[in-house]
Order: sequence, then structure tokens, then C-alpha cells
Amino acid sequence: MTKLDDILQLYSTAKISEQPELTPESVSFMCEKGYLNLTKAELTARELELLQVILGKPVKHYDPWQAFLCGRGKRPVIKGKVRFILGKVEFKNSEFSLTTWKKALQEMFTTEILACFQLKDDEFVLVEQGSATSYESADFLGIAQSLDAELNTKTKFFIGDLWPAEFDLAQLFAEEQAIFKKTADKNTTVMTAAKGALDYFTHQSRKQSYLLKSYQELFFKEPQLKKIIQALYQAQGNTTLAAKKLYLHRNSLQYKLNRFAAESGLDVKQMDDLIFCYLLTL
Repeated sequence: MTKLDDILQLYSTAKISEQPELTPESVSFMCEKGYLNLTKAELTARELELLQVILGKPVKHYDPWQAFLCGRGKRPVIKGKVRFILGKVEFKNSEFSLTTWKKALQEMFTTEILACFQLKDDEFVLVEQGSATSYESADFLGIAQSLDAELNTKTKFFIGDLWPAEFDLAQLFAEEQAIFKKTADKNTTVMTAAKGALDYFTHQSRKQSYLLKSYQELFFKEPQLKKIIQALYQAQGNTTLAAKKLYLHRNSLQYKLNRFAAESGLDVKQMDDLIFCYLLTL
């Protein structure tokens, strides 16, 4: 028997439904089967606190998109393409709230925002109707900087892809959300699914591979070498750009790469070798 079953047996007014009961007399929680609705009069203050520990915060409003994407509601009517934009925001000034921040963000869009809801106190999701005027992922760096300057926040965006309506959007959202969670702690203001995918999809295999661990131990005794490989990968193998990023003279960088090639047998001027070495740095 699950905790949810225990709650349903314990409270006579408890019931599961597809939508929350948002009345002054009721309290609703999201659960794996939909929404758990209870009558407030049946709960003590202590019991309400315990339910929040088990189930999370009560639902304050119903968003059909949130319900659908979290597996608790019907699929909304969808036309064309949609994109999921996930984000994390840190507030440095108690004067502002996520509500203020979300309003400021939505005002920056010229495309239709189908939904905007919170995952946690500091995490949110935008569901955007895709169009020819949708922002490029690179544009979100400027958006984050504008919001942070205006509201004294620290914002991170995860930009999903534009998906046709006929795809399994709930499954796509679940995987993009998982990549977001894996990459949210990185020191990157804007992350895309493509950028985070290599790390996410190879994580478990890398953890279990003695071969990769051995390569890491063999190659990366010099701490700077990791940064060099990552910079070179981000520069798509261009040593001049990588040297600028690392504040190294190009000849110094080339010397280090030549020495690495002699010791490892891997030539990072070859894309296959570079990708393999980059994988070792993750």
C-alpha cells in the first residue's frame, strides 16, 4: 500500500480527480494519479504541514499544460510547433518575486506564450507557440542579462527544441527537463538540449566504464589539460580561438597539444579524437 492509499483511507473526504478543487473549503495536491483533493475542515494545521512534506505545496491554480506535461491531465489542443523553455532564477532582492520576474519575461516575447508555470519556488517552465519570429537560443543571453539587471536576479535558461504537435510532447518535455536538471548547476547562463545531451546521455555509461576512468587517470594529471580540451571543443577545433579563450599564446597551446598527442597517441586536430577527449572531461 502506498502513502497515497494511506491518505485516502485516513480522510473520508479525500478523493482523486483529473483537476484540483480550487475552493476556499478545499485543498489540493498534485499526485501520481492526478490531484488529491481534501476538505480543509478535516485537517489540523499539523496534518496539513505533514501532507505538504509528503506531497509538496498545495495547488493554487490549475494549468492544463502543467497537468498534461506532468502526466496528470488531457492533451491541450495544439497547432504547429511548440517549444519548452525551462529556467532557474535566484533572487538577490526580496522586493521582487517569481511572479514579477515571469511577468517581465513574458513581456519580452512577441510570440504566443501558451503557458507559464512553476516547477519549484525558483524554477519555471514557459510553453511557447513556435513561429518564424521565435528567439534563437543565443538571444536568451541578452534576455537573462536584461532581467538580471532590472530585477537584481541571477537567471539561467534551458532552451528546448521546436517540436511538431504530433510528437509525444509530454515525453519530450520529461527528457528535456531531465537534461536541464543535470546541467542546471553548470556555470552557464543559456543551455540547449543539444549542448547538454552528450553529458546527459553518456553519464551512466561513463560512470560504469573502467576504460574511461583509466583514460582520465592517464591523461589528466595536469589540471590545465582539461580546460584546454574543453576550450578546443567549444572552439570546434580552432586553436586560435581556443588560445584566446584560455589567454594563452597560440604557440604555447600548440606545444601543449603536441606534447599531449605524443604521450597519448590522440590527435585532437581530428574531430573523433577531440570528441573522445572532451567526453573524458565531463
